Amino acid sequence: MQSFPYHLRDEGRALWSRVGIGRPDGYRILLIHLALVGVFGVFLPWTKGLEFLDSVITSAYACLGVLFAAPAAAQAFAADRPGTMAGAMARILMAVLYGECMAAAILLAGFVTVYLTRLGRVIFAPDIETLAFAVALGMAASLALATAAASITLLFSANAARNALRILFLLLLVIFYYRSGWLPDVAGRAALACLAVAAAEIFAVRFALRRGK
Repeated sequence: MQSFPYHLRDEGRALWSRVGIGRPDGYRILLIHLALVGVFGVFLPWTKGLEFLDSVITSAYACLGVLFAAPAAAQAFAADRPGTMAGAMARILMAVLYGECMAAAILLAGFVTVYLTRLGRVIFAPDIETLAFAVALGMAASLALATAAASITLLFSANAARNALRILFLLLLVIFYYRSGWLPDVAGRAALACLAVAAAEIFAVRFALRRGK
């Protein structure tokens, strides 16, 4: 039986391939990622200006990783069924890492854009404490939804996981549209709730793997 670090390295190579690195047509996938960073990390912050530094917006940006991590987990588990729990967790963690790297790249690009376009002017820093809680929420939510995508894929199918994610993302969008001002205030408690969901989904993944043997 292979060790967890082995599975982590193996899944890391697989993830690099899925994002376009080392593939003949990989430049297209890389261009898509660069375009996403350009639109959400440069263009939108440039149009927003100082409003981008509002705690609600920066908190939302810190949670963007879930939009990448959960679909990546569903795709990874759709490719083939992991043979061990270590392999499954490595696959989930690499999907979360991918999502959080994308969120960090977009958020940092937004900060750089706002500050560089306003050089020489008085400009305030973002609320670091609120941002830290939002980052914790983003990581916990990415873990919860990536694990949920994995368990649904294993128990049912990749299509079921993708459909469930579409419905969930739509619900999150509606909640954010009507109650976005709550996000900075509830980030800490929501992060704990997401960790509880992730723990439950890990048991679901374990059950699915045992059932499939």
